[in-house]
Amino acid sequence: MYNVIQLFVKYGGHILFVILEIICFSLIINYNKAQKDIFLNSSNVLAAKVAEQESKILHFTTLSLQNDSLMRENSTLIENLIAIEYSSEIIPGADSLYTRYSLIPASICNSTVHLRNNHFTLCKGSREGIKPEMGVISSHKGLVGIVRNVSDNFAHVMSILHSQTRISCAIKSRQGHGSLVWRDMDPLRMTLEAIPKHEKIAIGDTVITSGYSTLFPRGIQVGKIEKFSVKPGNNSYDITVRLFNDLTNIKYAYVIQNRFGDEQTKLEKEVDNE
Repeated sequence: MYNVIQLFVKYGGHILFVILEIICFSLIINYNKAQKDIFLNSSNVLAAKVAEQESKILHFTTLSLQNDSLMRENSTLIENLIAIEYSSEIIPGADSLYTRYSLIPASICNSTVHLRNNHFTLCKGSREGIKPEMGVISSHKGLVGIVRNVSDNFAHVMSILHSQTRISCAIKSRQGHGSLVWRDMDPLRMTLEAIPKHEKIAIGDTVITSGYSTLFPRGIQVGKIEKFSVKPGNNSYDITVRLFNDLTNIKYAYVIQNRFGDEQTKLEKEVDNE
């Protein structure tokens, strides 16, 4: 109580001045229509500005949740596109093959694109079910790479822009398949090798994953043929593919889970060891 009294003794004049100012301001607003309209209009503008800033702050704080939700929805859509690709093949009946692939959405923590051997780091790891030797895509029209190492919360991905990249790919509506490799330092172009020269191909043809591996399902679109040639003495084309996917600006990726991948790999290794 003593402190309160001391406060009023020390600042009583200032407090009284503020109270009288509030009373005067209230009287002016309540008994003058013009001033009242100005006050109401100004207060509405101020309230709208405050509400707008509050909305922006709430939107920003929930942005990561929205991104996660959108990525989960995108992964479902891509899974459906993969299932459609398989269902369009001559396969008797609808079985578990159509749902053999599922996707794990992840954001990209770090990446390189201008080195001879490039890599990505995903912000998800073994806790989310990611394992080595899983394929990584950015959409139904874009390869990213192959998972090499994982920790609890992160995954290290060998980019397709890597000197050791060898991904089985085919030309859509054609029978042959070959290997997609990265020869040059151009992040938008790769080379498709071992497509037999008797295949009829054309500039603009779409290159897709062949499905002849446990990493990527058939039908993931890779790019379009930009140019091709046959070197003297070779029996296959040398094809330059312009990628659909620009790896210099991707922020999110999807890791492919193959339900039967381990089973297929185990069986193939047993055959190789015979």
